[in-house]
Amino acid sequence: MNRARDYLGFYRPGATAAHRMPVWGKYLLVLGIGVLPFVLRMWWFSLGCLAAAVLVCLLLARMPARVALRLGPALWVMNGLVVAYHAVFTDWRRGVVYAASLMACLYMARMLTSTTSPDALMDAIAACARPFARVGARPEKFALAVTLMWTTIPYMLTAFLSIRDAARARGLERSSWRFVLPTVVGMVGHALELGDALRARGLGDAPVAAAREPVGL
Repeated sequence: MNRARDYLGFYRPGATAAHRMPVWGKYLLVLGIGVLPFVLRMWWFSLGCLAAAVLVCLLLARMPARVALRLGPALWVMNGLVVAYHAVFTDWRRGVVYAASLMACLYMARMLTSTTSPDALMDAIAACARPFARVGARPEKFALAVTLMWTTIPYMLTAFLSIRDAARARGLERSSWRFVLPTVVGMVGHALELGDALRARGLGDAPVAAAREPVGL
């Protein structure tokens, strides 16, 4: 699970300024520091947003440096390749924009998930989707779907990495195709457990069950 958290982060209860900040304020920070660099595409602005994102994680959220700044070697290699490619074939500034903007976005997303409880995130998503209730949308179910997706991604990544490590321990690291079936089976089991939990809370497909009942003439 730790490797999955390298990218997504996880909620850490606390009393920092970021914890006390309302969710909408954190979303504004994410938009301004994590999303705006992709829109403006100016290398100096992207680097400034990356520095701001680091300061927000370290000072505003009071996250330990090894947790706040850790991204995993794969992402560092990918960013290095992106910058090198643009430096050789296009413009180095474009590579800096892509790499710095991506890292700023990841750091701000980590700040959001690390300082906001899942319940608060789900309430905020439901509040944003509430205007669409006029056209038949279900804000609570939409928020629940987003939350389930957010929690399933780390589970899927962790399951794959665990199966891969077990295969490598048995000398099967070259048979990467064998990792697929156990991962799929684990994800199906996880989905079934989620479905049972949702039905136990009254969020199942009641209309489907009702449609199966015989209709009297």
